[in-house]
Formats: sequence, structure tokens, C-alpha cells
Amino acid sequence: MKKQVTAIMMAGAVAFSMSGPVLAEEDFLVGFANNSDTYDYCATFRKYLKEETEALGMSIVVTDAGGDTNVQNGQIDDFIVQGADVVSAISNDLDGSVPALEAAIAADLPYVTFLTSVTGGDDYEKYIYIGSENYDAGVVQGEYLLETLPENAQILYFTGTPNDQQYIDRKAGLEDTLAERDDIEILAEYNVENQKDLGMSTAEDCMQAFESFDAIVCQNDDAALGVIEALKSADRLDGVIVIGIDGSDAALESVQAGEMSMTVLQNARAQAQAGAEVFASIRDGEDPADIEDVKVPFEEVTIDNVADYLSDDAEAETE
Repeated sequence: MKKQVTAIMMAGAVAFSMSGPVLAEEDFLVGFANNSDTYDYCATFRKYLKEETEALGMSIVVTDAGGDTNVQNGQIDDFIVQGADVVSAISNDLDGSVPALEAAIAADLPYVTFLTSVTGGDDYEKYIYIGSENYDAGVVQGEYLLETLPENAQILYFTGTPNDQQYIDRKAGLEDTLAERDDIEILAEYNVENQKDLGMSTAEDCMQAFESFDAIVCQNDDAALGVIEALKSADRLDGVIVIGIDGSDAALESVQAGEMSMTVLQNARAQAQAGAEVFASIRDGEDPADIEDVKVPFEEVTIDNVADYLSDDAEAETE
């Protein structure tokens, strides 16, 4: 049975980071396979994870799978061959990433997955999840919509990969929350693969298919930014709520400009700090089976508080 999940607040993670690097053996090696550097959030997380891990005196090899699950599985195999002490990834696919987990099990290595889950992981004592509760991201979106949508509202929903557990959970959180109002209708749902260009082209198609709608809800910021571009080009942005998830730099700037209505911040820095702390605990002799999963809370960002997050980001970049 998998251990209990614990929550971590950003302040706690920052406090750990500020405690300074820990002296350790130089031969402790972490392997991290990013799912795709094309996503702004994933590229940012990769950068932070490398910084935080090295700051604690460990070596880390990072790779980019380019969204290809087979490539990522092969990269994790390579980490094992290279003698990694821990293998980790933003696992690309709930079921497709199982071979990578099985390789870690065969090598008796800890498998740390960030942001996404792998089928069967909870049955492996050395499997550790670090990320945010994706159901809660949908709840945050839903609560914002409950407060801002007009009566008899109609919305469009742009999703990520249907078989990815994080997007299944985000959808469930949104739908459960919106159920508090029976006058909100989801007109249609589209898989835009969380890509900006598909968000843009799908929004263009929707403007042809639907005479009006009150909001377009996206499961990440990249798609939402594409939606905004399409609405702006058609002079349809005014009166349409567009929301995303991640809190990327571009999304925060869009919120500040009054274009994107809201984004749900997924704190890449806090997640990376938590990951580095877990790696250090393993290096220092803690049994991975005793290390709890880490959940970093999502945060709502709107025009009312975006300046605080832009300021925090600017400070982080200059550290």
C-alpha cells in the first residue's frame, strides 16, 4: 500500500532552499527525463530542478523526450546504464510510461515522477510522486467561473491528452465544482493537446460553429494563449472569459494585460525544491519507501494579484 500523501507550502520549500547546499558525495547521480521542452512550464521546471539539485551537491543528467513516450522510456533505461542513483521524469503517459517504471523496479532504483502519475506506481515502495493535486486545479477554475459567469452561461472546454491522468483529474474537479450551478452548460469539449496553435485554430473553428459563448476553459496556459490570439484577431475577446492552468510567464503577462482572465499557478520552483529535497534525503540514507509523496497547492492568479506573482518571478530569476 502506498504511503500517505503530505502537503507542502511554498514557504516551506523556499525555507529549505535558503538553508544552503549540503555537502555530499560527488558520485550521487540523478537522471531526469523531461516529457517535452516545448511546453513553457516543463522547460521552466527542468531549469529549476537542475539548479536546486546541483545546489544541494548532487549531479543531475537532464534529457528531453520531445513528447515521445518511447524516447523517454529509452532515456530512463540509459540513466540506469549510466549508474544513476535515482531516476525521475515528468512521465509522459499514464500507461505508456509503465516500461520505465518496470526498468526502475528491475534495477531496484527509486522512481520519482513529477506532475504526472504512472499506472502501478503506488504498488512500488520506491515510487514517489511530487506535484500538485490536479483535481484541485479544476476546482480552482470552477470556483472562479461560479463567481464570474453570467446566468445561463455557455462554455467551451479545451483539454489535453484524454488518457493522461492529470487531465482526467482536472476535468473531474471542474465538472464537480460547476455542478453547484445548473444554469452553466458545457457546449463542447475539444482535445487541443494543450498546444498553442491547436488552441488558436480550434477557437477559430468554434467562432464559426457557435454564435456566442461566455468562456473558453483550457487545461493549460499554452492553449489559452492560442485562444486569446484567435479571439483578438476576430475582435471577439471582449466579454469572453479565458482561463488556463500553470501560471507561465506569458500567461501572467496576459493576465496583467487584461486578456487572460485567470490562470491557476502550478508552482514550478516549489515543486523543483521539493524534488531536490527528496533526492537529498535518498542520498543521505533515508529509505525511499519512507519518503512521502509531496503535493504543492495550486494558486489562483487574477488581475487583482498578478503583480505579486510577477514580482516573485522577477526576484527568483535574479537569485
